[in-house]
Amino acid sequence: MQKKLAPILACCTVLSVGTLAADSTAVEFSRHELGRLAAGKSVYKPLQLTNRDGLYGGTSWALIDAKSDVVWEAILDWEAYPQIFPKTIEARELARRGRSSLIRMEMGHKLLRLLCHVNVTQRIQNRAIEFQLVKNRPHDIVDTRGYWRLFPQADGRTLVAYAVVVEVPMGIVNLLGETTEAKLQWGLLHSPQNLKKWIERQPSTRYQQTASVDHSRHPK
Repeated sequence: MQKKLAPILACCTVLSVGTLAADSTAVEFSRHELGRLAAGKSVYKPLQLTNRDGLYGGTSWALIDAKSDVVWEAILDWEAYPQIFPKTIEARELARRGRSSLIRMEMGHKLLRLLCHVNVTQRIQNRAIEFQLVKNRPHDIVDTRGYWRLFPQADGRTLVAYAVVVEVPMGIVNLLGETTEAKLQWGLLHSPQNLKKWIERQPSTRYQQTASVDHSRHPK
């Protein structure tokens, strides 16, 4: 499974990081994509292999009206995940060592719930938060990995890149149907937009107060 995901995630990396400078001024967005970002919408690059062999994901971007340390704190706000991301039932930090956390996640639809444990690592220098399935913990999916990466803008906003690959067991895929598959794919790629909506409607002090207490959880 790791051999299957490695080249796919590499493609995500090229899409979301390979063309980005530290301040994102060299992002190779088209005029249409720049227009979408400026209008508060997201840009999506789904995997070409999506829906084959139970693979879903890709890369997406959103421009959030908040500083990068605020966005960083929101991504690490596990208790708020059911409010931020639709179909998330629970996200709970079970353990933390340094800048790595073990997170228990449960996602659900009307007829299906999926449990997994992921290891989340904060890469302060790269302004990236990486995640990967923990295989020796209970999990209902075959594999997942990906990352968030933040690019502060000169005007105080933050360009957020999100890359993810998920492999779902074929037994579950065969039960989903095309409509549910489309919703799963949309839900994954819509994550930056969900995060944007959440952050921009929160009081300005929600995450700034947290950041001032725990400096290890956000980049400088």
